Amino acid sequence: MAARRVFIDVDVQRDFCEPTGALFVPGSPNAGFRELTRHAVANRIPILGSVDSHAWDAWEFASSASPAPIGEKPNFPDHCVKGTPGWLKLDGTLPPRFRFLPNVPDAPVDSVVYEVASGETQGVYFEKEVYSLFANPLAERFLAALFATFPEPPELFVYGVATDYCVKAAALGLRARGYTTTLVTDAVAGITKEGTEAALREMADAGVGMISSAALTGAHA
Repeated sequence: MAARRVFIDVDVQRDFCEPTGALFVPGSPNAGFRELTRHAVANRIPILGSVDSHAWDAWEFASSASPAPIGEKPNFPDHCVKGTPGWLKLDGTLPPRFRFLPNVPDAPVDSVVYEVASGETQGVYFEKEVYSLFANPLAERFLAALFATFPEPPELFVYGVATDYCVKAAALGLRARGYTTTLVTDAVAGITKEGTEAALREMADAGVGMISSAALTGAHA
């Protein structure tokens, strides 16, 4: 039996993916994101992911008066402020039933794990304030509990933005926890060419596999 597939959708939000977004990533493959979502829905593939989720005065915003963590300097424009249009998922990238899990330490997750394992809910998105999916303290516990319900460890396929920041952090975080992880190479986009190339090398060195969308979905090029 082939290992069960799980899609990992990283920060596919309007502020990152639309040209009018506050922190648009050039080359964001929006049609590819939508096609992967359609494929997942049609084939009952769970989608787990992350969403950048900030308050209006987040420390990393260049306009914020909030103090930055030691050694870090806020230098991003205001983006993905929760409740604003830019915070929303890109149109066409949500399954029919989904949950957003807040960035809090002690929220119960068992009922949502059951929903995904049973197929009642197909998408779960973890709110976060920094790069890694695992910055949300619920993510590690949720993934471990969900994957324990599978007959064998799943194969995880990562896509989203940006390759040299949050995508890299998600892929490396998954590999560090022992999960079989593959990057969908034509369903990512990076901020800089140099940063993207370095991120791809780092992920490959960590054991992250590489695959095209066509090879993943079985579509013809």
